[in-house]
Amino acid sequence: MRIEPLFGAEEVRARVRQLAARVWRDYADSPLSVICVAEGAVRFTDDLLAELAARGLEPPRIDVRARRTQGTHLGPIQVDHFDPDQLEDREVLVVDDIADQGVTLRAVLEILSVAEPRSVRTAVLVDKPTHRSEPLRLDYVGFHVDSGWVIGYGMDVDGEYRDLDWIGLLRDDRF
Repeated sequence: MRIEPLFGAEEVRARVRQLAARVWRDYADSPLSVICVAEGAVRFTDDLLAELAARGLEPPRIDVRARRTQGTHLGPIQVDHFDPDQLEDREVLVVDDIADQGVTLRAVLEILSVAEPRSVRTAVLVDKPTHRSEPLRLDYVGFHVDSGWVIGYGMDVDGEYRDLDWIGLLRDDRF
């Protein structure tokens, strides 16, 4: 098993700042709520929110735990901790670590529709469109990756590599 670096720590920080600038420009005067979709997205969400706060925008963060993987195995989608009343008549930004097949993010977006928000946009740190099985509109994208198991900056495999400050591909026969 080896790791192929893709995006260095400074490149990741710079991209998060750029995305935050775009989000701020779009939502500076709006009642925004930010939804963190998965454990792998916590770091991205926290850093995005810190950049927004530095610009004077401090939306509440709502953690919705959606998951489809157990280690490296895909299973049914599980969504926990969702209260639609928190989002009624608000702008919503759904933040996820990676848009791969799109199944999990699509499921969260469908669940959010019952909350009757003003609007819903998405932000993902990594987009892997070549694996997409569900149509998705991604509004803010950090990086594009064609294939491989992406790790680092919150993303993991079996709980490992999540704490890396950079993003890489795990090269292993399993992936």
